[in-house]
Amino acid sequence: MQYTIQFQTDHLERSLAAVRREFASPHVMLAGIGEALLRVNTDRHEKGQAPDGTPWKPLAAGTIASQAWSKQGKEWREKKATNIEAGRKAASRRILYQHGDLLRFHYQVAGAELFIGTNDRKAAWHHSGTGTYGPKGKPYVIKPINKKALAFAGHVVKRVNHPGIPARPLVGYPAADEQLVKDVSHDHLTAVLKAVR
Repeated sequence: MQYTIQFQTDHLERSLAAVRREFASPHVMLAGIGEALLRVNTDRHEKGQAPDGTPWKPLAAGTIASQAWSKQGKEWREKKATNIEAGRKAASRRILYQHGDLLRFHYQVAGAELFIGTNDRKAAWHHSGTGTYGPKGKPYVIKPINKKALAFAGHVVKRVNHPGIPARPLVGYPAADEQLVKDVSHDHLTAVLKAVR
C-alpha cells in the first residue's frame, strides 16, 4: 500500500518572499522601532530619568539662582533683590529643558540602520558629565568670547571656575528597550504575514 501526499506550498512561498522583502528593505520596520524608542526616551526625559530608570541629579543651586535671576523682572534686578516666585518657578522646572532644544530627540533611518539622538552638541556634556563629575575629573573655566565680562545670576565677572556638569544619561539601551524592539519587530512581521493571501 502506498500513499501520496501533496502539499500546496504557494502560501508558504509567498509568506517567505514577503519576509525576505522586509529584511532586504527594513526601513518601514526600523521607522516603527524608531517611533517606539523615541516615545520611551521622551517619557524618561520628561520624568528626569536615565535609561536605567535612575533619576537625574537635581539642578545645582547656582543654576537655579541664574534661572531665577534671568526670569525676574528688570525692577527686581535693579533693586538687587530676589523675586521668590521666580526662584520657585526655576527650581520646579524640568531638568535639561531650559529652552527645550537639548531634549528634542529624533530618529533617522538610513538603509538598514536606525539612528536616535539629538543634534545639540551640548547633549554629550550632559550625557557623560564634565568637570569633577565627569570621567575626565577636571573642572573647567568659562571666559567671555565676545564681551569683556560674564553676567551670571546678577554678578559680573571676568571668568567662572565651573565645577562641572553631573552626568545625566540621555540615551541607552536597557533591557526594557530591547524587549520593546523585539515586540515592535514581532508585531510588524506578524502584520506582514497576515497581509499575505
